[in-house]
Amino acid sequence: MDTMYDVLIIGSGLGGLECGTILSKHGYNVCVLEKNSKLGGTLQGFNSHGCRFGTGMHYIGSLDKGQVIDKTFRYLGIRDQLNMKRMDPFGFDVFHIAGKEYACPMGMEAFKEQLYSYFPKENEAISKYVLEMKQATDEVDLYNLRPINSSISGNNKSLSKGVFGLLDELTPNRELQNVLGAHNFAYAGQKEKTPFYTHALIQKHFIDSAWKFVDGSEQLTNLLAGKIREAGGTIINKEKVTGFMHEEGKLTGVKTANGHAFRAKHFIANIHPALAVQMLDESLLRPSYRNRVARLENTISAFSLHLTLKENTFKYRNNNYHYYKHPDVWYTSYYSEKAWPEFFYLFVPATSGQDKYARCLSIHTYMKFDEVAQWKDLPLRHRGADYEAWKTAKAEKLLQLVTEQFPELKGNVTGMNVSTPLTFRDYIGTPNGGIYGTLKDFHQPMASYVGPKTRIPNLFFTGQNLNLHGALGVSMSSLLTCGELIGLNHLIEQINEA
Repeated sequence: MDTMYDVLIIGSGLGGLECGTILSKHGYNVCVLEKNSKLGGTLQGFNSHGCRFGTGMHYIGSLDKGQVIDKTFRYLGIRDQLNMKRMDPFGFDVFHIAGKEYACPMGMEAFKEQLYSYFPKENEAISKYVLEMKQATDEVDLYNLRPINSSISGNNKSLSKGVFGLLDELTPNRELQNVLGAHNFAYAGQKEKTPFYTHALIQKHFIDSAWKFVDGSEQLTNLLAGKIREAGGTIINKEKVTGFMHEEGKLTGVKTANGHAFRAKHFIANIHPALAVQMLDESLLRPSYRNRVARLENTISAFSLHLTLKENTFKYRNNNYHYYKHPDVWYTSYYSEKAWPEFFYLFVPATSGQDKYARCLSIHTYMKFDEVAQWKDLPLRHRGADYEAWKTAKAEKLLQLVTEQFPELKGNVTGMNVSTPLTFRDYIGTPNGGIYGTLKDFHQPMASYVGPKTRIPNLFFTGQNLNLHGALGVSMSSLLTCGELIGLNHLIEQINEA
């Protein structure tokens, strides 16, 4: 290709599209390359048995007027075009823990009062927890869109303190500990490793306000891609980057599987850092950095059912349902293939004109990549009868557990699509299908974080593997990455003025 782009972005997930939109607003000539036929990463959707399902981003938080995602999306010029549905303010998440149900309302005061009603003897512990969460989030300048002096987010306590240990210090009441930690499917929390920083930011993000996409999260992809194209940017799908070209310590271009070459002044990798590092010449990075990135631990993967239902059989739920079979919500820490499944997350997509009954339903649970490793080298859609039989058996087992909790499903499922850790690996591009990218560890907070800058002066990272995952984490990472080119505090000032 003869065109010299200002910025070439590898990967069209939310981070890549947000970076492309921000930099396009500042006059950069942007090119986004995507390996898949569809743009969007976890924003992708697909049709199955008459339903439209999302692959990853089911709901987002902090979208009420003036909150962090609302302000960021307004700056990007897409907020008013999004078709969103505000979830049940009295219980946007419902947690079933060992036979008892707890609703999580929106708003910090309502959240606190609800906990008081469930645990009237634990007012002091609850108040301390809310204070700890408030302090941890207040001290993250980027989360609050304040000018900052460092790209390292969070204070020492929230980064180097484990959430499970902090909850254990606040109260000996295991039931209360479980309720406070029950939202951990949003970050695949582990007792042994997850920092309080991760928990606090995500917990508050959703408690502030929780919203569903109406008719799917692909609208976010389409709006951002539209902004890039309107500014003269280029987006090309089915163009998998396989290597970088370089001269005198700087990158000059990329090569793709189609035999094409693209040149640019700056490069942003919105893919897993380990995948990007593998494509770089060994002379460009120190062995210690290369090895650290290669050894980054990833979050657990998932197994999902996407169901189509008979009409008027399953009432629409404007909340998420998290089911824990045992009185311990830290399922990743006691996950057992033999006992699987012991947890599920049920999500009812918001669809235009359907508020009373649901026609489509998504069910997710954890699954380790080891359980599909025997088929990992076989081509997509050609993994054989053994793989298909295994998928069917697992799907029936998960559906049985869900039907025990929701008996109205029995006999009313008319179609089913199944996703495994291989599906997440193939379509999302994460090693071993990790659903939330790299796993953060409070024992080694800096070693498990990846910054936006690299030793290569014109290569940057963005996306869920940097600071945090989800709409909040990826948006924060996009600001950090773009800030390296246009000035972070200048960018924050613009967002606050939008």
